[in-house]
Amino acid sequence: MENFVFKFESIGELGTQVGALLMDFLSAHAHAQNLSYATTPEAFYLQATPQQAQSFADFLSQHLPLALSFKFVGVEVTGQTLEFNTSPKMAPPIDVLEERNALEHGNLDGIGEVIYEQKPCLDFAEITHAFQDILDRLQQKQHVILKTSRGIYTLSCTPLENSSVLFMDLASVLSLTRLDQRSAQALCTLEKPQLVATLKEVFVSDFKGLEIYAQLPYDFGLALLAHLGLKRDISYLFMAPSPNTPHLSYTTKAPSFPHQVFSVAKNGLLLPHARTHANPTLEFVRQEAPKEPHLVLYLNFERPTCCWVYDGVYKELLRWQVPTSPSTLLQEVQKNAKGRKLYANYQKAYPELCARLEQSPITEPSHNLLDFLAGLLQVLGLSKTHDPYALFDQAKSFLRTKGPYIDFKLAKDPPNLNPAPTLRSAMSYALGGTDAPTMCFGILDSLAQFLGNIIYDTHTQFHLNHVYLCGEVFLQKVFLDLCVEYFPKECTPIFPLKHMDYLA
Repeated sequence: MENFVFKFESIGELGTQVGALLMDFLSAHAHAQNLSYATTPEAFYLQATPQQAQSFADFLSQHLPLALSFKFVGVEVTGQTLEFNTSPKMAPPIDVLEERNALEHGNLDGIGEVIYEQKPCLDFAEITHAFQDILDRLQQKQHVILKTSRGIYTLSCTPLENSSVLFMDLASVLSLTRLDQRSAQALCTLEKPQLVATLKEVFVSDFKGLEIYAQLPYDFGLALLAHLGLKRDISYLFMAPSPNTPHLSYTTKAPSFPHQVFSVAKNGLLLPHARTHANPTLEFVRQEAPKEPHLVLYLNFERPTCCWVYDGVYKELLRWQVPTSPSTLLQEVQKNAKGRKLYANYQKAYPELCARLEQSPITEPSHNLLDFLAGLLQVLGLSKTHDPYALFDQAKSFLRTKGPYIDFKLAKDPPNLNPAPTLRSAMSYALGGTDAPTMCFGILDSLAQFLGNIIYDTHTQFHLNHVYLCGEVFLQKVFLDLCVEYFPKECTPIFPLKHMDYLA
């Protein structure tokens, strides 16, 4: 017999709760296999032969759900002296195979009290009838209200205001969205979070938008509804919070987890869509920033962009001051002969656009890099109003992996963005007929490279090994994936675990 240790890592606020559940699950099944065990908050110890340990690990891979808040790190033999336990343990109802088998065989032990139209359902037949009746009403284009383990929601087969999308199974998600493998894995975890997902173009009109909040059934009641719904070719439902009295309410025996929303990068990084209360930005940054020296990059759609160095105190590395009004940006383009020639050609190609841009009111320079990009989009004719979000919305439609290179450069004295090269290169591509999604993706692609170069240069100059990245802009998956690709590995990126941004 040898001592094996299964190592885990607790992550975020739910780590302790989820870890306790998983440890109970492991303990119960170790006892069921007549194996001695011991636990600590982040390690499970098993006294077994190598064959028994392998068999136990195989069992876990089939039955134990993946968790966002409590990740498996690895298993190894340990020489640690421990006091092993042989007492029985009750397994929490989180077995993924058991739930699947229960639904397939009509076993409704996972559900507790069910009340439909204010009357209790007393047996299997009445419960099934209630859920089938809900599906009948949904197929008749009615809205139905359910009280779930996360609160009361209106369900509909058609889009609702401020709704998320409840998919009946993972196959339905993958057939309608461009979800990558890491995001799909996160969607299926024990916590059942909502994720930001981009739809395939052909389905955009059905959902009234390109991007949705996607989720899978997060309790046994919704899992039962989904199981029955799939038999009727219902692959998704729209779901929005409701203040009204539910048509159907139920309790479940499995543990419930709070509503969470994440953006998932292509490398598996999860960023929470959560905000804390703070003011000013410095107070927010201090809440979760590392204690060792680091670079800070804060990107928000409305607040000033922050690029700071921390070595005991925060110091401003770059003080962004960028022009934003289209008329001012056109003046920037024409500051040299090359730019004046380019603009003359631009006027010939887009006379009405240029006439309108030249008449736009002059505004004060902004300290937010996103304001410059909003002005750039107006110059390119891709947005009629000052809208920092438009760049990201257009880029999400781009289906390839590389856009045109847009030239972002720093002016040296004082360090600041030099707007002219960016404007000239983007306008040149516009003259060449580059379409909006390609142009917008290229701008974000080049911006990520530009910021990556700033991070690398700061790492080299100040010997900083960490960069703290925060702000709501990083929640835009199209941009987040580019940052993951281009930001230097030599300077370890650190993101907030709890709150990506703040409310003043």
